[in-house]
Amino acid sequence: MAELRSGEGRTVHGTIVPYNEATTVRDFDGEFQEMFAPGAFRRSIAERGHKLKLLVSHDARTRYPVGRAVELREEPHGLFGAFEIADTPDGDEALANVKAGVVDSFSVGFRPIRDRREGDVLVRVEAALLEVSLTGVPAYSGAQIAGVRAESLTVVSRSTAEAWLSLLDW
Repeated sequence: MAELRSGEGRTVHGTIVPYNEATTVRDFDGEFQEMFAPGAFRRSIAERGHKLKLLVSHDARTRYPVGRAVELREEPHGLFGAFEIADTPDGDEALANVKAGVVDSFSVGFRPIRDRREGDVLVRVEAALLEVSLTGVPAYSGAQIAGVRAESLTVVSRSTAEAWLSLLDW
């Protein structure tokens, strides 16, 4: 389990979906084993990642989203995401619950596109990412919030970074 690093900002980040981690999913038809393959969300992120919203417990009917994606990237171990939390009463409540450790995980709403079977495990090869939710009870134990930070990471060119570092050599 990841350790939550609490910060003063309004951006929560962590692994949204771990790859190659089978879990038991319970639905109306019973239960089954499910796992996401690396790259399952690649196309979805490219097409609509900038529009992805952050909900609380998949509740889009009675609550507004509490945040929006500011960074999404495929990593070898899973899908990483960073979400800016809205400066609203719902956003404040969600952020307080994250900082208190009451809510420490992510869960995804998705639409399957391509699946395959590996024994008893249903492997999600490609899926459309519809939303991400904050939750205290994740389907995947590896879908953990890693921390809160002030802002998204800034990506700069190598020459800019070297120029900034040279300022320290005086």
